[in-house]
Amino acid sequence: MKKISILFACLVAVLSFTSCEADTDPKYNDPTEFVLNTPALANQYYELTEDGTIDFTWSQPNYGYAATPLYKVQVSLIENFTDSTSVELSAEHKLCNAQVSAKGIAEAICKLRGITSEEEYTDEPARTVYFRVRAYIKGIESSEILSNVVKLNQVKEYCAIQSPGFIYLIGSVGGWTGPDAGNAGALAEWRLFEADDAIGSKIYSATFNMPAGGLTFRFYTELTGWDGGASVGTQVDDNPITVDMSSGKYSGVLVAPGKGSIQVDNWDGSPMKITVDLNVNSVLLEKVAQ
Repeated sequence: MKKISILFACLVAVLSFTSCEADTDPKYNDPTEFVLNTPALANQYYELTEDGTIDFTWSQPNYGYAATPLYKVQVSLIENFTDSTSVELSAEHKLCNAQVSAKGIAEAICKLRGITSEEEYTDEPARTVYFRVRAYIKGIESSEILSNVVKLNQVKEYCAIQSPGFIYLIGSVGGWTGPDAGNAGALAEWRLFEADDAIGSKIYSATFNMPAGGLTFRFYTELTGWDGGASVGTQVDDNPITVDMSSGKYSGVLVAPGKGSIQVDNWDGSPMKITVDLNVNSVLLEKVAQ
């Protein structure tokens, strides 16, 4: 009987240990709390500038394990945020602190004021501006959570009209002009733009009058030089990949950063419409009838 009692006690101990191990295994939880800290200088005068930033910090939502959520800052002119009275800035943050672009905040304020051109802009005194942060894990819908709202009491904006973003086509068609800041003028005609009603979409499009013959090109999101990390191409390596345009259309995958160029052989000189979607890193080439 004594041996049975000892064996039973050992079994209970093992089961208890196993249960404790199971209880401590990390698992995903829907987050319930997320705090945006009020800046220490919330009452100071902030004059927004083209190159300025405003510092914000926040806590990390508790997802039950060491998750790596992403964060986006939202701006409003009223404390009661709604979709129609707020603007989410495009920058995606990976840490629980950020130097938020003053230009982005100014653009958001102008948009919230309904200003679409410099002619419509009127200078106004510093105002109260409200902020909150959206946290989320890509691919997990229930991971999204909004922080509390904080305010800066004296924010002076400027006329910062948000305009469509653009990227550059660099290649043989432009004489392989280098993607350097000093060449911005020469490369202006080789830009792909976001649609006027889709600013911030990261979908760029343009129709180019391509010369007949072989075409080789890739894309650059900024003019930071050949090795500035802004290249978008068919592969990481600096080697072209020939694409088939015999049907008048080609769709494919891009890599960022990537220096692999798109190569089209024996182009007949027709205009070509190019659409680049940097949300999914894809490219669409389409022959345009003359």
